[in-house]
Amino acid sequence: PIVGARWPRGRSEWTLVLVVGLLLFGGDYGLIYWAEQYIDSGLTAILFGTFPLMTMLAAHLYVPGEQFTKRKLAGGALAFAGVVALFGDRLNVNASALGPMAAVLGAVACAAVSNVATKRHGKAIHSASLNATTTMVGAVVLLAMSALTGEGPRLPHDAMSWMAVGYLAIVGSVVAFLIYFSLLKTWDSTTVSFFAVFTPAIAVVLGAVVLGERLSTWSLLGAALILAGVAMTLMRSRPPQAPAAATSPS
Repeated sequence: PIVGARWPRGRSEWTLVLVVGLLLFGGDYGLIYWAEQYIDSGLTAILFGTFPLMTMLAAHLYVPGEQFTKRKLAGGALAFAGVVALFGDRLNVNASALGPMAAVLGAVACAAVSNVATKRHGKAIHSASLNATTTMVGAVVLLAMSALTGEGPRLPHDAMSWMAVGYLAIVGSVVAFLIYFSLLKTWDSTTVSFFAVFTPAIAVVLGAVVLGERLSTWSLLGAALILAGVAMTLMRSRPPQAPAAATSPS
């Protein structure tokens, strides 16, 4: 009501709400939260760096006009290599991490399918309405999963935890996904998906600026590769020039 957005209507719009709620807020978030109990955030960031590549493939199959090209593939691979460079020197991978790693890749697949479904079917739904309804679906899914696993809902016990939850809810969910869904209306899904490789690069820079963490050579190389990969992917091909008209000798 505040922004004048209508609720979704019709079978197609409510189907999209259910798909995005189940996959993005239920599947993606549920799998990521579970996996990060067992693997470190650097490995999670590297695995989620495959998001642009998975989105390219999904968009090629499902979104008209978003064809898979060698340039996009090379740019996505370069950006992924940048994420590996950011965190590759601090990884600790063992056999017990295979399950959580597979869960993160499953989360990436959920997010990629949600991304292209929103791109193709979500133009008529206001971003605020789509955000509100899909997060409600996701909340129901996650509550059901917590009940089935015997966890049950838990509330924070101190002010700092409430502040962290409030920040994640308002900035990380309401504001972030309003922007995300709005961008999908005008940008192609592959372009929007590159937030997955920019996020860890920004986190590394903020760690250096705010916490005084040291920027290693690998961190700088990783950031450079991410920027180069994104630039390569988003670069438009020049249209072929018409041949110059032949001139007759005087």
